Amino acid sequence: MSDPRKRSGRGPSTSSVHAGRGEGAVGSGVSLPLDRSSTFRVDEQAYRLREAGRGYEAMVYARETNPTVEAVERRLAALEGAEQALLFASGMAALHAALMALLDGGGQVALSDRIYGGTTGLIDALLPRIGSGVSTFDPGRPASLEAAMRAETRLVICESLSNPTLRVADIPRLAELTRAGGALILVDATFVTPALQRPLELGADLVWHSASKYLGGHSDLIGGVLAGPRKLISACRAWRTRAGGCADPDMAWLLERGLKTLALRMRAHDHNARGLATWLAAHPKVSVVHHPSRADHEQRALASELMRGSGGMLSFELAGGDPAAARVLANLELFTEAPSLGGVESLVSPPARMSHVGQSDAALRAADIGPGCLRLSVGIEDLDDLLQDLEIALEHA
Repeated sequence: MSDPRKRSGRGPSTSSVHAGRGEGAVGSGVSLPLDRSSTFRVDEQAYRLREAGRGYEAMVYARETNPTVEAVERRLAALEGAEQALLFASGMAALHAALMALLDGGGQVALSDRIYGGTTGLIDALLPRIGSGVSTFDPGRPASLEAAMRAETRLVICESLSNPTLRVADIPRLAELTRAGGALILVDATFVTPALQRPLELGADLVWHSASKYLGGHSDLIGGVLAGPRKLISACRAWRTRAGGCADPDMAWLLERGLKTLALRMRAHDHNARGLATWLAAHPKVSVVHHPSRADHEQRALASELMRGSGGMLSFELAGGDPAAARVLANLELFTEAPSLGGVESLVSPPARMSHVGQSDAALRAADIGPGCLRLSVGIEDLDDLLQDLEIALEHA
């Protein structure tokens, strides 16, 4: 009789704490050892692996791999249900490696029209230099991807939940259309994390995260993740080594510590965001609330089908427009006005001046970012305290 403890598919909290620890030389301590070595002793097997083009398996140089980094990559792969995962110095370093590895000269990218401004910035700067082009589509309307696909399309990129208006990507249908066009689909799952959704199980070819956000969870690291099948990850690994976007072991160690509480934290983020979304929707000074838990969210049914929860991000628009938003920002206390997201503390930012700064009014309207829009990264504080903080600030709107 097989040992039931050896079963696969453990729950997200169990995987967050234990996955990957039984493999590789990571020591016998309860906590993951931190190995800061940049170079390692070479033996004959290491020479043979390098000669075979498998140098990263030899544990020779930290730009290729490191014991602490490798252990965290195993944890990330298990959480995503992936064959392999790669840890990078930042989320943008991860995207750069994916673009360089997966685009042939002249290959085209179909890009979501509702996406983080930094993603657009890198693609706009890089693609012309490598002979690639870009088209856009609405991730909530798969038919628009059909129109955006070209014969030369090699890569489709979208977010599970769009930044900042939380539009839901219909990943199964988008993946189906992508495969029919002979392309690959890369899904940015930063907002949802594997605690709420595993895009690879929905048909994605690669999943991408800014580990600086929910995966780390404490606003104290910068990192990025790619996860997927061995063949694609190997191609991305080669670019990580060439371009030097490797992960620092100290960052990896902090990330592993954060991952242990990922599922627990996401439940708290989700609970608080739902409560704030309901309260804001009833406030007379608020004109629009974007959160997938809302019954009036046009993709509520799709969100329920594809996600195990609604997440800790929400955005809303004030009836008084940008002047009202400025007054609210000036009178918040618990919500810190700052970029980024996904930490245990609550943050607030105006997307038009932060994540989407420099974009035209037309581009902002296309992304559903109206005047007076504020984005909340809802933390794990007590909900009543967050509600009171918003109530006082809204009195000044």
